[in-house]
Amino acid sequence: MSATGTTEQSAAEMRGLLRFAQGLGLDEATVREIYEAIGEQAKEAGAGDDTRMAEVRKRMLAAARG
Repeated sequence: MSATGTTEQSAAEMRGLLRFAQGLGLDEATVREIYEAIGEQAKEAGAGDDTRMAEVRKRMLAAARG
């Protein structure tokens, strides 16, 4: 994927995650922190997009529970 494609994908993913976060009561800074941390871990592990995004949502749910 090109750098532009990656940027567009990241922006689209963040928009979706921020909508999800609203329902959980999480702020944007928390979502970005989770997204970036999981992104690095997934890259190192060679995980695919679906696995990575599932883990982000899982961590967001955990953060919302406190």
